[in-house]
Amino acid sequence: MKEVLSQSDTAFVVACTGLVLFMTPGLALFYGGLVRERAATDMMIQNFVALGILGMLWYACGFSLSFGAGTWVGDFKYLMFNNVRKYEPWPALKISEELFALFQMMFAIITPILMTGTIADRMRFAPYCIFIVLWSLLVYCPWCHQVWGGGFVQQMGVWDFAGGIVVHATAGWSALAAAIALGPRKSKVDGVDLAEPHSVPIVVTGTGILWFGWFGFNGGSALSLNEVAVTAVTNSHLAAAMATCVWGVIDWMVMRKPRLVPMCIACVAGLVVVTPMCGYIKPSMAVLAGAWAGGVCYGAVYFLNKTPVDDALDVWGVHGVGGATGTILIGLLSDGPECLEKNNPEYCVFPHSVAAGPKQVVIQTTGVVACIIWSFIVTFVLVKFLMLIMPVRPDETQFENLDEELHGEPCYQYVSVMAS
Repeated sequence: MKEVLSQSDTAFVVACTGLVLFMTPGLALFYGGLVRERAATDMMIQNFVALGILGMLWYACGFSLSFGAGTWVGDFKYLMFNNVRKYEPWPALKISEELFALFQMMFAIITPILMTGTIADRMRFAPYCIFIVLWSLLVYCPWCHQVWGGGFVQQMGVWDFAGGIVVHATAGWSALAAAIALGPRKSKVDGVDLAEPHSVPIVVTGTGILWFGWFGFNGGSALSLNEVAVTAVTNSHLAAAMATCVWGVIDWMVMRKPRLVPMCIACVAGLVVVTPMCGYIKPSMAVLAGAWAGGVCYGAVYFLNKTPVDDALDVWGVHGVGGATGTILIGLLSDGPECLEKNNPEYCVFPHSVAAGPKQVVIQTTGVVACIIWSFIVTFVLVKFLMLIMPVRPDETQFENLDEELHGEPCYQYVSVMAS
């Protein structure tokens, strides 16, 4: 019998696609507010341009390499969205192949730009554009295929509901590699105060957009308007809320004052950690995931800031550590083996998917470690290769006024008003 498309599922995933798209300008505001005033345009343009470049890359070949047939990477069946049909459902779903490809495009756009928070002030625009294209082809597409597209890692039993490996571990550990390859900013070495963040209101606005959009990111990954989607959204909010509380209290104790920006970073950390597991765990486990994010990700950020590595906006501690550990926690926090049975209990969140247990912890850890090694090595080599063939870092003479020097477009215009 021919499968039919579901209007409710279609409407839901279309809405979630818009929410995930909205996260990209949200990230631009979040990162743009966190950097110094005279580098805000540079940061935001690096985020925004991905909507164009990476959207076209996904259309041209990214979707095919990610979801075409193959063990290690996809084939060329879907090049230029050929054979992507609007009236035929994607396998096991009730949304069209075209909508599935469009929803996945939003993930392919936002993943590489997570790294811009690490490499702030240290990459010219042209090399950056080349970098995100090559990185998408060499890191994102292969790992998207491995985990979600029927690749070897998926076949060995690794689960990732909405992007712990595919999005956050790839970008987070690649960010660390890029930071090491590029080296620190001279100002960090000299101990100069860069006056970051330059705009707390912009950071808060970006955080709000990200939190809002993450409901589509995680809830939409159910790819159906069902109870799993609702639980994924519930878990996302609870984890973010708990992480904000835990991180906020720790920062308050350390700094002796309650601060807003650390709470914004904490919220993102909670959402990152719960992303790979949000469709497999009960809300009570999401609270634990949020507490984990608030403590462990805070510790990772604190640790790296004590080293010479210049991770400008704490991408490794939040996305790299958060995504990796959140993926491993699937083996600890998911429902029990009884939820894999044919006559499963009603309390199971996602029956017949994944169950907690030592074996699953080992499987999840194996997938995460493989992703970390691949992402780190490929990114380090890629950045060093670009530095070998072209100037990548801006000149030190351009650093002071990066927006004007690189783009001729300062984020703020100041007009002197002379007294009459």
